[in-house]
Parts: sequence; structure tokens; C-alpha cells
Amino acid sequence: MNLDLGSYKDVPDFIYGITREIWEDRGIGGSLQKYYAPDILLRAATGFTDSNRGVTAQTLQTLHQFPDRQLVGEDVIWTPYGDGTFLSSHRLTSVMRHTGDGILGRAQGRMVRSRIIADCWVRDQVVVEEWLVRDQAAFARCLGTDARSLAREMTDRELRQAQPISFFIPAHDKPSRYKPTLQDDEALARYLEGMKRLWHDKETAIIRDMYFHGAAFHAPGGDVLYGHGDIDTFALGYLASFPDAELKIETARVNREPEQPVRAAVRWSLTGTHSGFGHFGEPTGAPVYVMGMAHANITKGKVMTEYFLTDEVSIWKQIFAHVESRAGA
Repeated sequence: MNLDLGSYKDVPDFIYGITREIWEDRGIGGSLQKYYAPDILLRAATGFTDSNRGVTAQTLQTLHQFPDRQLVGEDVIWTPYGDGTFLSSHRLTSVMRHTGDGILGRAQGRMVRSRIIADCWVRDQVVVEEWLVRDQAAFARCLGTDARSLAREMTDRELRQAQPISFFIPAHDKPSRYKPTLQDDEALARYLEGMKRLWHDKETAIIRDMYFHGAAFHAPGGDVLYGHGDIDTFALGYLASFPDAELKIETARVNREPEQPVRAAVRWSLTGTHSGFGHFGEPTGAPVYVMGMAHANITKGKVMTEYFLTDEVSIWKQIFAHVESRAGA
């Protein structure tokens, strides 16, 4: 299939290239007008935006806080469609110094490294819809705090300014023009079945079948966990906090290329109640929506490396919003 990618040679080159044009090359508004639809639907764990103007404003605020921001592209896993569109899943790491005051507090001059995964639905070189998760827990750690404390600080600032506490849940969304797809692939199907048994059925025994015994699991907060025991402990921390959690696989695709493992990209969500002691502390009864992304490298049917991404700051903000609503009732 011939895709219209302008001067770029293929889809990964296009995604890496327009990211560089917008951020490092400082195209900002001009490049966003070129590559982002005026009525783009952008769903980030931090909130929902339905205009190019909103995306531009957020980009400018980020660059004010981190003017030397570099976006280091790690992988692009993508799927073409028969109508000439494609969906890309772009994994990257932000490397930057916090030198401007903003939503993350007063500038401290600290170096920040944080992973992002962004799914973009692209038509005729224009991003029509986007789904994005940033590891804000890693932001917090690099700034000398933790996800809970940063979320509390951000929540208090929004309350002082009489603003809604910002995060994304499906109730904030607008109808999507993109029709979600799950690619038909044996390795991908096995991976998705493992995710279902782990995160929906709470069957942590599947970890031994799903992951290589020395698998590297890149967790929120910038942590890298190794092996079945570490992964089991991490999963139990989430499942204990949300014991009624329901997993939904939103989209999934796989790329197979010579000299590379099978590379899977999955956008997923957990919906549950903060009703147990676990990774998110004392239960509050808060309804919680976890927007998640995962990239996995699979060899001989086993996950060798997984990048498991959630925004724990935004999860904490949902918990605090529930607590505040009860206090104000």
C-alpha cells in the first residue's frame, strides 16, 4: 500500500521526523497546524483536548518548563488500513532539564527522563486522533518527590484556582472516528490472552508462562523490574488496590521484521474501585480509570522485554478528586 508521507521514506521515519520538527526544531504552532487536524481529538491520561489550539498551548507550556527537551525515539509499531490511514504507536523518552516554573512546580534545574507512548491515527500526513500516556511518576522521582505528592500538589493548585481537577476518563471523551482493531496474529493473541488472565482474571500464575524467566519489565516511575518475582509483586500492588478491576483491550497490533523480535503494541484500560490496600495506599472507594499502553518484545512465545506505561500521577488525582468531593458533600 502506498501511503502519502511527503518527504519521509516510511511510517517510522514520518513519526520520528514530525516529532523532531515540532519539538527540537521548534516548529511548534506552524508544524502542529501542518501535521495536526484543527479538530484533533487528543486523549492523554492528564486530560482531553479537542482542538489544535489546545495542543499548541500545552506544547508551549511544556517547552517553557523544559526548553532543552529532547525526544529520543525508541520504536514505532504501526498498522496500515485500506482507506489510506495508519495507526502508529510511538515509544519515546523525554530527556530535559526543569528550568521553568509551571504545573510541575517551581523550577529546580533537575534533569528529567520520562517515557511516553503515543498512538496516532494519521490520514494524509495529518494526525486526526491521538492517545497518549506519559510516565509522570518518573517526572516526580526525577524532581525529588513521588507520584502521590506531585498529584497532591497539582490537585491543591487546581482547587485554589477554582479549576476542575484534571485527568482523563471516558466520560470526558467525544465519539471517535477511528474504529479500534485487534490485529490477527498468533503471538499477539497469546500475549493478549496473558494480559486478560493477569489483569482481568487476577491470575498471577500466568506470569511464569507469559514472561521469560529473566524478562525486563519497564514499570511506571522509571523502574526496571527483572524476572517473575518482580513482575508478580508489581501486578499484585495494582490488583490489590483495584480488586474489581476490569481490563479492556482497546487496540493491538504487531510488527514482524527481520533480525528483530516480534514487537507488539497494545492500548488498554483498567476500570475499577480503589477498595483495597495496595500500590495506591489506603482505600478510598474512588472510581478509577487507568489509561494504559504497553510495548512488548516477544521471542519464542515469551515476553523478553515489556514497557508497561501508566500515569500514576493522574491515577492519584482521580483518588484525590473523589476524596475532595466527599469532603465537600
